[in-house]
Amino acid sequence: MASTGALEARDISFGYNGGVLLKDISFSIAAGELIALIGPNGSGKTTLLKILLGLLPPDSGGVMLHGQPLSSYKPKARAKTIAYVSQQPALNFPLTARELVALGRYPHGGRGRETTSDQLVIGNALERTAANDLSDRRFNTLSGGEKQKVLIARALAQSARVLLLDEPTLHLDLNFQLQILSALRRLCVDEGITVISVLHDVNLVSLFADQALLLSGGALRAFGPVSEVINAASIKELLDVDMIAITANDSRLRYFVPREPFDAKPNRGKTSLR
Repeated sequence: MASTGALEARDISFGYNGGVLLKDISFSIAAGELIALIGPNGSGKTTLLKILLGLLPPDSGGVMLHGQPLSSYKPKARAKTIAYVSQQPALNFPLTARELVALGRYPHGGRGRETTSDQLVIGNALERTAANDLSDRRFNTLSGGEKQKVLIARALAQSARVLLLDEPTLHLDLNFQLQILSALRRLCVDEGITVISVLHDVNLVSLFADQALLLSGGALRAFGPVSEVINAASIKELLDVDMIAITANDSRLRYFVPREPFDAKPNRGKTSLR
């Protein structure tokens, strides 16, 4: 069967130490879409991203990238096509933020020699992530939110057609969350970039995502337009939170608020505050 999507998962299953974490995951994503990957902690979201990137081989099934098996891409070609921002990067190199962003150009043959085109791409990536003012600062001196912006800028500097982001708004205040997601949305609309992002805030999902991919218990629970798959019932089933959907009077935007915000029970673990 031919693949027409930018990125496609075909019957992916995966487990650690004999246990099954993901089972029979299949979906196809078109170019230019922003996909929200949603699920409770431990549902396999990060593992799925690593399989889509090629960092982990699935136990069965496969990944298609622009109509070709992901496994057929050589590392350099893959790095030009797909970029990844991890949730907890272990980077403490004494590089400036700009130097780190410039590493995103490495797959394009830079090897430290920046062309005029490289400089334009690097500058654009820093501007899109509101990180220009961080350019000359050492990465290991930045705050968590500042580091996150620089790492997203590095991914943008790769000029990849597919971006995989594991909680890109982690550590960012609301203003910067909106800036980053707006920039990603513009990449999808203006340049046809495909974005798959782990997000936990269902309101941000409703505002920015085209489709939502709901993952729970290692299975794909739903995949489709946000307006169809994100609702009070699906949030309750997926995240075990009772929500109320509110539609703004002057738009078709929907917002979700907890029905009983002070009645949350620690029923997915047995921890409590004392």
